[in-house]
Amino acid sequence: MERIERVTAWEVVVPGKPGAINSPEYGSFLSHEWDLLPIVLLEGTTTGGISVLGEVGRGPSLADLDPWIREIPGLPLAGITLSHLPERWRGLSMYGGALDEVHPVPLWSSPSPVAGAVEMMLLDGAGKRLGCRAVDLLGGAYREVVPVDYWCGRQTPSDLRRIVADARQRGFHGIKMKSRLGDPVVEQVAAIREVGGDDFSVTIDPMYQWFSPHESLPTLRALEQFGAHLRVEDPFPEDRPEFWRRAREVTSVPLVWHARGLPSLRRALQERCADAFNCSGVATEFLTYAHAVEVAGYSCWRGSSLELGVGQASGIHAAAAARPCVMPSDFQSGLIREHTLITWDWPYQNGTLPIPSGPGFGVALDRDALKHYKKHSAEYFV
Repeated sequence: MERIERVTAWEVVVPGKPGAINSPEYGSFLSHEWDLLPIVLLEGTTTGGISVLGEVGRGPSLADLDPWIREIPGLPLAGITLSHLPERWRGLSMYGGALDEVHPVPLWSSPSPVAGAVEMMLLDGAGKRLGCRAVDLLGGAYREVVPVDYWCGRQTPSDLRRIVADARQRGFHGIKMKSRLGDPVVEQVAAIREVGGDDFSVTIDPMYQWFSPHESLPTLRALEQFGAHLRVEDPFPEDRPEFWRRAREVTSVPLVWHARGLPSLRRALQERCADAFNCSGVATEFLTYAHAVEVAGYSCWRGSSLELGVGQASGIHAAAAARPCVMPSDFQSGLIREHTLITWDWPYQNGTLPIPSGPGFGVALDRDALKHYKKHSAEYFV
């Protein structure tokens, strides 16, 4: 059986492009500059000479991940399963019950911070060994191009006019922007529609920071004047579904729930407190959520954390394999970051991205860019 015999790991930091994230007047949306957090890329080489790619979620350094990466060499390329991984990778299932007694728990429920990257490596490797695309291993493509919106952080109305003009010129039909309670949201949306037109879609993402209906209902009601093609993602904390229900009773603005885990998705579906979903996670995790959303009669998009190119390519394949994933997804790293560290040219066209062609994920690392953005690197052998 073919195995991974060597892993090369790179810790990189790739900033956002100047002016692409936040207006200087607003500063960072979070307590840190998220685009300056490290990301670790993994490239495995198999006994058959195949290169397999993975990407770890931003935050942990290579030093943090070292004990886990050391256990990857020797891993068989035998599907996407935990059955060949060390016992400590298996963790606890979110399902519970007798099913876990006879079947391995999902890879995405692993306590290992590199489990998602390993799933990417297995999926990329399986596609390359079989000569097919990753999307074909996930059930096949429901679409060959995935809808994508433009993206920005917290921007002033004047900066939004510039950004939306650029988005329109590039063929985009909508934008997603961050927001905090107290931002001039009505003026921001008015500036977007002034340049983009009445049919230019706007997704506002406060990341729970509109706090409660008492504080945010005046804003939601004021947004009704813009009519269709406007939605708000995560206005309230997810542990307060009654806030979501109350807002939906008194405003026509659709609310979107970001399912950041299976318990989160279960709560939203049980409470029936949202109009659509942002589903995240690695490929098998995302497809689990997307199937549940479809059965419940909703639509979704594939969320992201503006990963680098390997992570976003994996997401594109997953989004194309999910039938309810008809809303514009978060694949904007080719627009927002200085580089994505892959050689793919990010051919955005008419608000879509195609599935990268070629076996596996269909992308390759840009070696010159890796050298430029690398902070640390290491090699691991069987």
